[in-house]
Amino acid sequence: MRPTTKLVIASLTLVACGSDPKPAADGAIADATTSDAIVTGDGSASADAAVTGDPALPGPATTMSAAAQIPGALTGRTLASTVITPSTAGPRPLVVISPGFQMARTQYLSYATHLASWGFVAIVTDYGESGFAIDHQRIANDIPAVITWALAQPNLAIAPQQIAVAGHSLGGKVSILAASGDPRIEAVVAWDPVDSNAPSVAPEKMGTMTAAIAVIGETTNATGGFMPCAPAADNFTQFYAAAPSPALQATVAGADHMDWVDDPTCFACTFCGAGTAAPDVARTATRRLNVAWLRKHLLADAAMDPWLASAGAVTIVSR
Repeated sequence: MRPTTKLVIASLTLVACGSDPKPAADGAIADATTSDAIVTGDGSASADAAVTGDPALPGPATTMSAAAQIPGALTGRTLASTVITPSTAGPRPLVVISPGFQMARTQYLSYATHLASWGFVAIVTDYGESGFAIDHQRIANDIPAVITWALAQPNLAIAPQQIAVAGHSLGGKVSILAASGDPRIEAVVAWDPVDSNAPSVAPEKMGTMTAAIAVIGETTNATGGFMPCAPAADNFTQFYAAAPSPALQATVAGADHMDWVDDPTCFACTFCGAGTAAPDVARTATRRLNVAWLRKHLLADAAMDPWLASAGAVTIVSR
């Protein structure tokens, strides 16, 4: 059995699944602050990865987790965040992770920790506004603000030419939207992204993008129910079709839209029809794709190429 890494979050109050962050109070933005960092893991979980090279397994670094309040793009707007750093020396690549609609950032900490174990600084944020009518452009604008904040933190030691974004559902859409307007973003991985509501991203915002885009999605929630969670006209396949090269599409047959969250038993998760595949199929494939795509395009790691060509039960196409 592969050993696991225990995740400990410093000074972080877990938010119930599906809850929204409260909007920031009006007024001047306070300086971003972080909690004392706590080391997680002892590195033993890297044993299998060291032997097989499989990026789905934990990497060799131990990780440190801290809470932060990061200024958003608008005055008076702050983003409750978790910053997870690796034990590796800088300069380090950065990944900013955005949650799905009505999902808290705590639903994606396993992905951030896994990326950190492979040498990335991973920042997971809640959104700076809440409700059913959140402005997609405004929350996309906050992503470059997070990048700017991270680059200004000496202790994070971010490599300015090694910046990526990732996210689930709405988070995937706004990650691509942010990349369309910020040339600092070199790579994107979107987890079952949905291009709902304005502004439309695929294809309108993608023709001149320079970031390398990978999308991963499922085959269950494109149709069915009163309102499909990832309708075919707006799902991951549309982003891949509109993406310039290099681009990759991974399809997890039988997975469903909520297989990407850490706690799929949450109330909001029940609105999406359940798939036939075990949730771990999508999660394992996503961890593998996150590391392989980002190490390839940020770090020129050719050892990742085989993991981007074949993924077992996952169908991959690329250009």
